[in-house]
Amino acid sequence: MRGLVGVLLALVATAVTGVLVLNIVGQSGVAQPWDSELNDDFIFVRALPLVLGLGVAYGLIGGWVWTRSTARRADGAVRRFSGATVLLHMLITVGFVLALPTGLWQYMGGILDVQGPLPVFMYYRIHYIGAAIILASVAAFITYWWMTGDRSLLLPLGEWRRYLRGFALELPPMLRARLASLLRIDLGQPAGSSGAFTFYEKTFMFPGWSVAIALITVTGLVKLLRYAVPIPGTIVFVVSTLHVTAMVMLILLTLDHLRYYLSRWPLVVAIFTGWLPPRRTQPRSAPEGASAASGGGD
Repeated sequence: MRGLVGVLLALVATAVTGVLVLNIVGQSGVAQPWDSELNDDFIFVRALPLVLGLGVAYGLIGGWVWTRSTARRADGAVRRFSGATVLLHMLITVGFVLALPTGLWQYMGGILDVQGPLPVFMYYRIHYIGAAIILASVAAFITYWWMTGDRSLLLPLGEWRRYLRGFALELPPMLRARLASLLRIDLGQPAGSSGAFTFYEKTFMFPGWSVAIALITVTGLVKLLRYAVPIPGTIVFVVSTLHVTAMVMLILLTLDHLRYYLSRWPLVVAIFTGWLPPRRTQPRSAPEGASAASGGGD
C-alpha cells in the first residue's frame, strides 16, 4: 500500500513540476529579443529550483517507501539495491543518455566545424532536458541517502589499506603488480570481505562517479548562473574547461562501467532487480557488512 501511495505522490509531484515549468516556458513568449538557444538558457535558470525541488521530493518519497528491506531472501539472493535506488539509477541513466551525446556534440561540432542534422538550439535543448533529469536524480539520491543513513558504498574509516589491497586484486595482473609496487601493497595478505559491493566499486567506481558528477553539476550550475548574475569571463572560461573535463571523465567512466558489469552478469541483474542472484551450487549468504536498512545505493 505504501509503495502505491509513493508512486502516486511521485506522479503528482512530477505533474505539478511539469505544469510550473510549462508556465515558465509560456511566460518566455515567442517574441523575445534573443534567439532560441539563449531563450532556453533563461528558461532553464528559472526552472532550476523546481527541478531540484522535484529531486528532493523523489528522495523523500523513496526514503519513506523503502524504510527497511531484508538483506537476503530465502533462496539465498542478496540485496544490493533498494527499489528506490533501482528507479533512480534508471532515471539518471536516461539523463546521461540525453545529456552526454548532445554535450559532446556541442563541443566537437564547433571544433570540427560540422553542422549536425538538427539546429544548434535543439542540441542545447535536449542537453538541458538531460541535465535537468540528472540534477533531479542527484538531489533525489542525496536526499534518499540522508533519510536512510545508507553508507554501504563508502569506504569504512581506517580500512583504506585493506580496500586498496582488494581493489588491486581485482585488476588485471600487469596493473595489479604496478599498483602494488607503487603503493607498497602486500598482495599476499587476504583482503577480507568487501560487503555488499566489490572492492572495485567502493574504491574506484563510486568515488570516480561522485567526483565527476559533482564537478559537472557545479560547473554546469555556474555556467547557467552567468545568465542571472554577472560572472567574470576568466571564471567562465575555467569553469567551461572543467565542465568539458568532467564530461570526458563521465564518458570514460561509462565505458568502464559497461566493461565491468557486462563481464559480471549477476551484477547486471542486480541493477534492474536490486537482488544479486543466488549461486547455483549453493545458497549465497549475505556478505559481511551488507546493510539491511536500505539495500544500498549506486
